[in-house]
Amino acid sequence: MEYLFDKDEIQQKVAELSATLDGGKNMDAFVAQAAGVIYNRLKDNIQHYRQYGVYWWALKDVLRRQDYNMGNETDAEIERQYKGDNDAQTLVMADTFYLKESATHTADNMDWTIDKEKDYRLFDEDMEMRSSITDMILDY
Repeated sequence: MEYLFDKDEIQQKVAELSATLDGGKNMDAFVAQAAGVIYNRLKDNIQHYRQYGVYWWALKDVLRRQDYNMGNETDAEIERQYKGDNDAQTLVMADTFYLKESATHTADNMDWTIDKEKDYRLFDEDMEMRSSITDMILDY
C-alpha cells in the first residue's frame, strides 16, 4: 500500500510536536489543538479535504469526535488502513501527508494511487455538498 508511514517515526514526531505544547504531558490538549489547526485549514477552503487523500477518513473521524461538523460518510476500509494507533498519530500522519502532497496536488485532485493495481477516488459527499465547512449538514 502506498502512502503508509512508519509508526515509530510518527510516534517520534508526535512526541516532538506535543512537547512544544506542554512538554507532552497532555495528549488530549495536543489532539484538540492539532484538530483545530486542520479544521481552520478547511475553513479557508473546504476542498482542501481532498489533499488529505487516503488519510481523510481517519482524520474525519478524529475531527468528528472533537465535535467538528464533519458529517457521517466514511470509507471504513480505507479508514482502517490509514489511521494511527491513536488520535495523535492519525492527526500527525494526515498532516504529514497533507503537507507533502499539497505541494504537488491541488485541491481539485481526487485520485490517489494506493497500489500498483488500484487507484482510489476520494469523494466525501458531506464535504462536496456544501460550500463551507461551517455550513450545517443534515445528520450531524
